[in-house]
Amino acid sequence: MNEPIKNIVFTGEWLWLGNLGHAFTIIAFIAAIASAYFYFQHESSKDNAMLQWAKRCFQLHAISIVGVFVVLFSIIFYHRYEFYYAWRHSSNALPVYYMISCFWEGQEGSFLLWLFWNALLGLVLQRSAKDWESPVMVVVAFAQIALGSMLLGVHWGDFKIGSSPFDLLREQRPDFLNIPILGQLGIENYLQVFKDGNGLNALLQNYWMVIHPPTLFLGFASALVPFAYSLSALWRGNDRGWIAPAHIWSLICVGILGLGVIMGGFWAYESLSFGGYWAWDPVENASLMPWLIMASAAHMLIITKATGRHLFTSHLLVQLSFWLVLYATFLTRSGILGEASVHSFTDLGLSGQLLLFLLAFLALALVVVLQGKQRKIALYSILSVMLIPMVLAYSIESPDSVATFYQWLKGLGTCIFFGWLIYYIYVLYQRTKMEMSDERIDSREFWMFLGSMFLILSLVQVFAATSIPVFNKLFGYKTAVPTAADYNKVQLWLAMPIFLLMSLGYWFKFRETDIASIKRPLLVNTVLTLIATLLLTIGFVIEGYQFILFLLLTVAVVVFNMVYGIKKKKTEWKRWGGNISHIGFGILMMGVLVSSVNKNILSSTKEGIDMAPEVDQKGNQDTKGIKFNRENQLLYKNKPQVLQEYTTIYIDDRKGLGVDSIDKYFKIAFIKKDGQGKTVDSFVLEPKTQNNPKMGLLAEPSTRHFLYKDIFTHVNYESSMDRKEPFSNFRIDTVGFFTPFITQTGKVIMTIDSIHRTKETAGLKLVLAIKAKRLGDSVWLHPEFMINEQTGDFDMKVAENDRFGIMANIINLQIIDPNPAHQNIRFVIQTGEKTPVWDYVVIQVIAFPWINLVWAGTIIMVIGFVISILNRIQKQKQLMA
Repeated sequence: MNEPIKNIVFTGEWLWLGNLGHAFTIIAFIAAIASAYFYFQHESSKDNAMLQWAKRCFQLHAISIVGVFVVLFSIIFYHRYEFYYAWRHSSNALPVYYMISCFWEGQEGSFLLWLFWNALLGLVLQRSAKDWESPVMVVVAFAQIALGSMLLGVHWGDFKIGSSPFDLLREQRPDFLNIPILGQLGIENYLQVFKDGNGLNALLQNYWMVIHPPTLFLGFASALVPFAYSLSALWRGNDRGWIAPAHIWSLICVGILGLGVIMGGFWAYESLSFGGYWAWDPVENASLMPWLIMASAAHMLIITKATGRHLFTSHLLVQLSFWLVLYATFLTRSGILGEASVHSFTDLGLSGQLLLFLLAFLALALVVVLQGKQRKIALYSILSVMLIPMVLAYSIESPDSVATFYQWLKGLGTCIFFGWLIYYIYVLYQRTKMEMSDERIDSREFWMFLGSMFLILSLVQVFAATSIPVFNKLFGYKTAVPTAADYNKVQLWLAMPIFLLMSLGYWFKFRETDIASIKRPLLVNTVLTLIATLLLTIGFVIEGYQFILFLLLTVAVVVFNMVYGIKKKKTEWKRWGGNISHIGFGILMMGVLVSSVNKNILSSTKEGIDMAPEVDQKGNQDTKGIKFNRENQLLYKNKPQVLQEYTTIYIDDRKGLGVDSIDKYFKIAFIKKDGQGKTVDSFVLEPKTQNNPKMGLLAEPSTRHFLYKDIFTHVNYESSMDRKEPFSNFRIDTVGFFTPFITQTGKVIMTIDSIHRTKETAGLKLVLAIKAKRLGDSVWLHPEFMINEQTGDFDMKVAENDRFGIMANIINLQIIDPNPAHQNIRFVIQTGEKTPVWDYVVIQVIAFPWINLVWAGTIIMVIGFVISILNRIQKQKQLMA
């Protein structure tokens, strides 16, 4: 910013509020550093004074994070558009609940949400971690330092550390001060122009987006705790004491993160128009990856706790889950996904800092796992590796050298990362390997281990496919991102062995099982599963051997776990959590299968519609165009159209109210009749659209929920989006009341029926009611004429009807008798015509059979996790009593 602008005093700005928020940010960052230092000192010296200082510093950190939260919400709530974050993500029309969504639309706000959850979990750990508090809180505080740095917004030479949510609009967008109107008002009065914000992304204006991101970020935050316990155990050399608390937190993470992922699916189903709840989008996958590995880790911790086996694998999986959270953060926020995802954030220039975030935790783990001289060598090596590129960066001058340097740095960074990772895994294995005999095939731990490995195989495929944009960026590849169908083909077969192992696992005991004692129950369960599968295959109309096998195994999960739960009904209910979770997961996956395989596009026809081009510019088939034409249906207003078993009518449309005023709702009636023509079902859906100037047509579906299916519909195009044909064939007539007159083509007969007079501030307003008739059809037109009685000036408002292709305009008056009662007024009326255009919509209608199984399975699964967590907490309290 140049010197004259620096000296300007801008009017109306609440700079004190931004300064307060930035002060809270700095205090939180410094308090996190102090807390980490004091906790580290306490772990090393066992000085209780250090522990008290550590606690106080972290509590100050938590209070400061709440302060940042309150200040940022105040900025949004009070519409303080001098702050870039408020201008960029909010507007005056937003209700309070959508203002909350403004927090996580931007990167800074979502980092703040993550910091808040970490701080809250840190306070919980201060009360619950007991003897493990100091080492665990060192890791938590270190995470808060890393996350807090993302909000600093401090410049250090040419480098910027973080991005502050309290940056000013005039500093982020100095070009706004150059708009012509400020030449008259003065740039110090720019807030008189910027009285409204850019607005919240229309796709986020949904109640699910108020609760889904906080749930997801709480899941991300909870992944830190098992990671902290793992590092603490390695730091202390304690092989077993960390497992019980880490297992409790792993269950919390799996439950909350799983719920967050499903909430995202439900938001997509309710709000997006792709027709489903899961599209294997890279950002969706980024949330799924840590869930898969943490689910595997939770089962591995059970094995380690019960038998002492697989300590290395438990450590590795727990740590990988948190690293995948950090990797997901890098994917979604670095801008590297580009157009591969519809969810990713734009790059704020934090790519390097995000990558450093990931490397810092790998380096921390490496320092912890090494001992003695190895630790010192590793620490010095890490510092050297970080310093060398920084020194080289400052010595570069030419642009060509800069480009070469960054290419070299990317290659070096990749090699360092994978080198550190491989070395870390090797050292971790050396630290935690245990000489024990192999598991028996008749032991529960054997089957649980196999299940965990298949979860990891599922993760490997998702990770490799999701990371394709990263590999393309690093190595200059142009590999295409897999489609949803590509994912489904692989994951279908990887899921089935997991189902089998979920069915059998509970029937085996740890270490050794008497096979004879479980032969009969397993046989009975198998028979029940086969009978149930046969009935469900017929009822659900499942075809294809792979889908029938998938259904068989999901049924097995439900039956085997339900029978096992009934078998141990005399035990305390808190021990049923695992079985209930498995039953819920089986029902969920059954719902996924049935709703996906038997999805019925009611609007599809063999002939299709003629809307989208089916051949591209090179003369090749355009598969997207063909798909659009075959799967969508054109509905003209008030003209019934048969869509399989339903007769569908586009009845009307309306504008939304309040915050929805820019939306357009379409009233679509669905009528189902029996063979005798009697109506057996009818309902009205109201999908809506927003012709957004930035994002094009945004369509939000409307769904009719039945017990056994959903009817899902959304608008893909509507007539107001057509380029409007101008009126022509103009004609002028001078006519009075009840005197018919015709248009230029003679196709429309018009008659002035009545006049409505109102006295307004601007003068006398006359509104005509003109009836236009064509071939037995008619419409009303209401042109307006405003007369300024003092000056004699007049103004006109044209009346148009696109469906009729007619317009009328009052261009003058001839008053023969001034007495209004005589109505002796002649009107000079201009008429015009164009090709009539009927209002229409292009809709897609999909029936999802038994989709409620997905939501019911999710609820049951979460209930099971809650029960398991309560059971583990109770057991832990009993052990510590």
